[in-house]
Amino acid sequence: MAGEEVIDNGLVDKFDAEDTIFNNCMNDFSEFPAYITGHDDIIGPLPTKFMNPAFKNLNVDSVFRRENNVLVNIEHHSSLNSNLMRRDYNYLTTLVEATKSFVEPVIFNTGPIPSKNVEYANDTMFYNPSLFNTQEIRGIVNLNNLRYKIMNKEELTQQDALDLIWLVKTNIDIDYEELLHELSVEIWAKAVAPRWILDAIRKNLILWAKKYLTDKIIIKEFKEALNMSKIEIKPFEEQIRIAGIAGELERAEEKGRANGLKEGQKEGYTNGLKEGQKEGQEEIISNMLKKYTPEEVSKMTDIPLKRILNINIDS
Repeated sequence: MAGEEVIDNGLVDKFDAEDTIFNNCMNDFSEFPAYITGHDDIIGPLPTKFMNPAFKNLNVDSVFRRENNVLVNIEHHSSLNSNLMRRDYNYLTTLVEATKSFVEPVIFNTGPIPSKNVEYANDTMFYNPSLFNTQEIRGIVNLNNLRYKIMNKEELTQQDALDLIWLVKTNIDIDYEELLHELSVEIWAKAVAPRWILDAIRKNLILWAKKYLTDKIIIKEFKEALNMSKIEIKPFEEQIRIAGIAGELERAEEKGRANGLKEGQKEGYTNGLKEGQKEGQEEIISNMLKKYTPEEVSKMTDIPLKRILNINIDS
């Protein structure tokens, strides 16, 4: 998500895979803004860096102008909470101040479908952005459409490509690894489409694979289907290895949210850190510090606060 400092430790693809894929789609597919908003009159992108009234630089995810001169600010979120909503409202007011235009706020949400108490849990009760929730999409419909096109050798469009790329975040009752295996081996490898579309799909499938693949057989077939070069394979395998640790943390958060308890998070962090003892605990803790205070990280992991603070300073 834009506006947040990202520590460049070479792991951006792994820890921010969805943001990277979102940005790829914005850069590669001219139809992506229309895919999200439903507007067919979007002219083109505008600069994404602005200064708010307090003279703080803000970097939004994307801004587009429509033919009626209304601006559209599209932000990507993999979760929604009051802090993010207040941040997005700050983006909105800054854009209005900087451009003197009406701005339509839109959120491309790839996380859980928000309930009303989450959607409006912010200090600006009148702020009501449009929401595109990927989990409201019946993924099996899009997958069957792709299967039909592959079977009949029909050319994939930009819309098809975007459906394919975001299938893993839709409402689909298929395991991530099984789905990525089919998308690579049975669909991408057999697809008919312009080269640039196939390349764009491939690039993002690799990012999803880095985040979700663990099965050695599927990883092998995935690499073969996508014709990955030796230069690509080494960093790909390295990020899959580290992603296993990140997955522990992600599953812990999901468990903690489901139980409404910190114990689920703490258990996952402990397991993740234990697994990561030989892989570099400091990298894991450094990434936890992007979301939590040093005190919270210390409580979750039972690591002394002094050590957490040293890692924070070193990072």
